[in-house]
Amino acid sequence: MALSFVPPNDGYAVDPSLKAHATAREAELIDLANKHGGARKAERAEKLAHDTVGHAVRRAKRRMQKGQTASRPAAAPTVQRFLLTAAQDDTDVHAGFWMNLQAYALAIGARILVGGFTYQKGLYEDHATRTAAFRAEVQPYLEHENVDLGPLIFFAKMNTLPTAVKPLSGLETLARGKFGVFPHAKVQLASVPSLTSGLGYAHQMTTGACTVANYVEKKAGLKAEFHHQIGATLVEIDDAGRVFCRQIIATDDGAFQDLDAVTRKGMVTYGHRVEAITWGDIHREKLDPVVARACWGLDLETDHIVDADNMIDVLRPRHQIFHDLLDFMTRNHHRKGDHHFRFRMVQRGTDSVEAAVNACARFLRLSERPWATSVVVPSNHNDAYERWLREADPREDAVNALFWFRSNTAIYEAIQREDEGFDVFRWALAGADDRNMDDIVFPPRGGSYIVCQASGGIECAFHGDQGVNGARGSPQNLTRVAVRMNTGHTHSASIMDGVYTAGLCGMMDQGYNNEALSSWSHTQIVTYPNGRRTLVTVVDGKWRAAEAKGAEAVARAA
Repeated sequence: MALSFVPPNDGYAVDPSLKAHATAREAELIDLANKHGGARKAERAEKLAHDTVGHAVRRAKRRMQKGQTASRPAAAPTVQRFLLTAAQDDTDVHAGFWMNLQAYALAIGARILVGGFTYQKGLYEDHATRTAAFRAEVQPYLEHENVDLGPLIFFAKMNTLPTAVKPLSGLETLARGKFGVFPHAKVQLASVPSLTSGLGYAHQMTTGACTVANYVEKKAGLKAEFHHQIGATLVEIDDAGRVFCRQIIATDDGAFQDLDAVTRKGMVTYGHRVEAITWGDIHREKLDPVVARACWGLDLETDHIVDADNMIDVLRPRHQIFHDLLDFMTRNHHRKGDHHFRFRMVQRGTDSVEAAVNACARFLRLSERPWATSVVVPSNHNDAYERWLREADPREDAVNALFWFRSNTAIYEAIQREDEGFDVFRWALAGADDRNMDDIVFPPRGGSYIVCQASGGIECAFHGDQGVNGARGSPQNLTRVAVRMNTGHTHSASIMDGVYTAGLCGMMDQGYNNEALSSWSHTQIVTYPNGRRTLVTVVDGKWRAAEAKGAEAVARAA
């Protein structure tokens, strides 16, 4: 429905009774209008976008005239939200993105902060952002000093060249254990171990830019233009001090999606699906019950779905990707010869390989949804099962001897019929499943599973343990591949060029790592239908801060 926007009068108080018909953010803006003596004066004093206050007042008036009230989430006032982006000097703002960023900020009650960076070519010019010329649109939001937001620091003072290949290089510890966001046109994220954050990790990331690409046509400039991202970082800080950060990357017209919200042409709408979720490494035997509930609403004790406000049911992905589904803790080759560990498994009743595989099969069925294709990616922990079948001596393992013989028989029969694509892990899972896993996708090693074909494609079938030319896998190694990828394996979330890496869904204590000094996190990769991606981290059982939607989630920016 088209709305007419009448400029508000200025210099008079707004009727406070309108607040009964306003969202939480609109009520705040009405208070600001009364504090400063009018809508325009409030916008100038608070450095708000033109018509922000007036628009809020008109929306509340329309509801009052219709006898409507606005729904206000009880927890929303306790959540601080910030939209952090970067701007280049002497460069045009991306008009579509800037309008949408303003609209989304109004819809969710976020404050926009802009960090500037300079790219002058003259050797003797002043390179300080404070004295640089920025477009009028961003000037009210520019920050020239670092902004301490409590558990997170916005390093607005960090004037990094936009041509930097690794803009976070050497900056990992600058936040001293806090989360850090740095203004830069290239989107990058790194996980660093931290003790002082209370989480065991901290993420350092760049913002993306609200200004268009503007580079010298030389090698460094053309490379920077290729990686230039129109976007911002959304930061949510709740009343418990938990930090939730998400990347907002725009399409060419400036539209963007954040979880289930799409902002296009200044309008915010909700209920949109995502294309895929690449879960952090599962490690079913060591799956964290808090993460299982946050991601799938799954109670591991009862094997039932008990919570509808979980990631998969809210975001409704068309594909869900599982890495390291099996942990293979029971007979992992790293524990070979460790009789203390073997006895511990016996005491706990967790020494059956078949039981571990069956638990994976049950998990796949509990996590499945009729509208999402489940994909099990070949991974090193899954492969440990096949290695056990090649190397173990069943005479020394009475508990697992029968399953070992049955599994090897299946392999021998596959070899006999020349079935080169036989997957013994899939065979074992099918043996515990009424549907034989026929509806679940198992790409082979070296195979492919691509989503978002229309926007260039994102490869989702590489775990990340194997790299280029036989080298061990790493995000840095995989950036040499000329295709975007969603990977796992490292348990440390990262964004490096076109490679996004998830964390894990398993327990932080995997039995071999130092939990106190770890960069691991419970981070998932969310891929949108437009081919843009974000990282979503589960913190204390929450995968986002409290919702900030009003009754009519539509906003307009100048």
